[in-house]
Amino acid sequence: MSGFSKSRRRLATGAVLGLTLVACADAAAPSGADVVAVTAPSADPDPHSGAHAEKGYIGGWLDGETVQLRYTRLYVCEEPPASGARSDCVVGAPAEVTPRGGPIPPIYAIAAAGIQPDPATLHCPSLCLNHPSTLDLSRIGGPPSALAGPHSHIITERRGGWHQTVNIRVRNLAVWNRIAEAKSLAKVRELQADPMVGGRGLITQDTVTNIFFFIQVQQP
Repeated sequence: MSGFSKSRRRLATGAVLGLTLVACADAAAPSGADVVAVTAPSADPDPHSGAHAEKGYIGGWLDGETVQLRYTRLYVCEEPPASGARSDCVVGAPAEVTPRGGPIPPIYAIAAAGIQPDPATLHCPSLCLNHPSTLDLSRIGGPPSALAGPHSHIITERRGGWHQTVNIRVRNLAVWNRIAEAKSLAKVRELQADPMVGGRGLITQDTVTNIFFFIQVQQP
């Protein structure tokens, strides 16, 4: 992985950090900037923290089931695209550097945007194992360096290896609960296409990122 030495040098530690995102709890579409985020500190802690080298499990949803995602390597985020975050991770711009050639399957990060879901429905209520602590959100209306926030994961197939993150923000608690109950991408697509939900900004469409995770899907 020598081609990703820059990203490795700039990894932030796994401190418990939060991100505040603007919610739209009523029927009106959100106005103004899409994201209002807590700006990350100018100096991150030791970027060589051993916490990022650990192997472990984080929850995920697949076709109505809860599965375990085994993380065995550090995440990869590389410039370009230009990033203001020490992690080099960008939400809202596609990756130009990938950890391997060929098609890479997605992992969907379903972010709780300004809402407070039941913690039992959050796979990452705070910073998770082998996740970046900071993100560049400038392409979606946020700051160039913001603290990573609470989210859950949806995958679409049982396979191991690199997965590229697709970001989807949910701004309404009732919409979040419908996704958490269904545990599937099909429900997300239904809500995105619903003019009363996706059409009113209560859930966003897919947002590209340059964030890659190395995971293996396992049964609970």
